[in-house]
Amino acid sequence: MDLILLSGGIESTTLLYERRAAGAAQALFVDYGQRAAARERATVQALCAKTGTALTIAPLQHLRAALTDRSTWQPHIPAPARNLLIISLAANYALVAGGTQIFLGVQRDDRRHREAGGDFLAALAATLATFGLGLATPYQDLSKTAVIARGLALGVDYDETYSCLLGRPRPCGQCPQCAARNEALAALARPPPP
Repeated sequence: MDLILLSGGIESTTLLYERRAAGAAQALFVDYGQRAAARERATVQALCAKTGTALTIAPLQHLRAALTDRSTWQPHIPAPARNLLIISLAANYALVAGGTQIFLGVQRDDRRHREAGGDFLAALAATLATFGLGLATPYQDLSKTAVIARGLALGVDYDETYSCLLGRPRPCGQCPQCAARNEALAALARPPPP
């Protein structure tokens, strides 16, 4: 069984559609106190309902207070090593649920973050292998635009995804996630969501 770490953004939604087409998959959403958690949760619930994908939600929003220094806290990224945290939780869930592969939707431009770099992901994959689990990052060498192109071929409606870091009802259009999303959509001559 494939376990997809689903946030409701472009990459994880594309993974959802690809893995669903390839066979059995489940999704895991982790609320670790991120500012957009409520919007992301609603998005992943709608996506999983639409695709018929089993979804597990890990409500861990109280971790924000325990894991952050309020003097340096960034409201949209309250856990500085969030991929380490989320993948560790996913590994435990996969071991209980009979999963064999954990899918993470990082793409080429994410490499600027230490927790999405190749060295980190390779070391984490080696650690997971000791438990009989694989870590798949199939978009690691692709641009966001290339990921969207793959998703469009699978019928993904990116208007049904959510990428804003601020958690507003409508994407702000200004945060780094909104800007990257809008740029990638524009490269494919698709307008950003209203």
